[in-house]
Amino acid sequence: MDMQSLRAVVARHAASANALAALGLALEARLRGTVPEDEAARRIEAVLGSLGISDMVAGASDAELLPVLASIKVELFSGSRLLSAPYASAETMDANLREALGDVSTGFPALLKRSIAPRLVGLTERLDAPGAAFLDIGVGVGALSISMLWEWPELRVVGIDPAPDAIAQAHANVRAAGFADRIALRVGFGQEIALEEMFDLAFVPSAFIPEAHVRAIVPRCLAVLKPGGWLLLAMINPGPDALGEALASFRTAMWGGTVFEKGAAQTLVERCGYVDTRLLPGPAGAPIAFVAGRKPG
Repeated sequence: MDMQSLRAVVARHAASANALAALGLALEARLRGTVPEDEAARRIEAVLGSLGISDMVAGASDAELLPVLASIKVELFSGSRLLSAPYASAETMDANLREALGDVSTGFPALLKRSIAPRLVGLTERLDAPGAAFLDIGVGVGALSISMLWEWPELRVVGIDPAPDAIAQAHANVRAAGFADRIALRVGFGQEIALEEMFDLAFVPSAFIPEAHVRAIVPRCLAVLKPGGWLLLAMINPGPDALGEALASFRTAMWGGTVFEKGAAQTLVERCGYVDTRLLPGPAGAPIAFVAGRKPG
């Protein structure tokens, strides 16, 4: 490849970054109820029009747009972070990136309720029952845990994260949501914290957790699940596109997370003693999937 071709590659992907920035500004204005200056508004609308998404954005609800805006912020913030601190761990993310990642996760509980839980024997009934309990490994800023409580009014949550700054943000978000009495937050590694209570569902986001830790957390979750309770192990699943696969694996590795080879995550869950294991797809267009496993009994 000569330098002209290299510049063309850079220009092509720079255009994508700028398109994301314009869309992000449009969504930010919509969600905050603000109006960009006239010239900026015209230029932003021109970008949305050229992408063919103006009507889609105008017709979407705030709840639908929030995780979309968050995913844009994650892409742009994480790109900047990788260039400025290429080998920093997930524990050292700045506050803005952590909040954006949390906002991305707010759409997961609705997906869980609508599409995933009905496919996992007894999980819907468990989460609806008084005394239901959810273990959120890698709780981050608490956004996923908070959203789980909106979907399941009977649920209690324990959230664990090794980053004190993330837990501090989570405490603030939990208090603001009015859930301080239903979400307990703890600093530490998921495989090391002593838990006396038992859970109906445990969630492990492997893309942000080193492989050695994931391999210790999965059996630890089995020990603290109620008989018949479920594990959901989230993992990178970038699909058939070669560039998408390379980029997803690159970012996960740079964050210090786990990139499973095909079938390896399900094999890990099975070898730890879970039954009824299966691979479940993530949201449409999202580069994630889930391995589910049930504790016998």
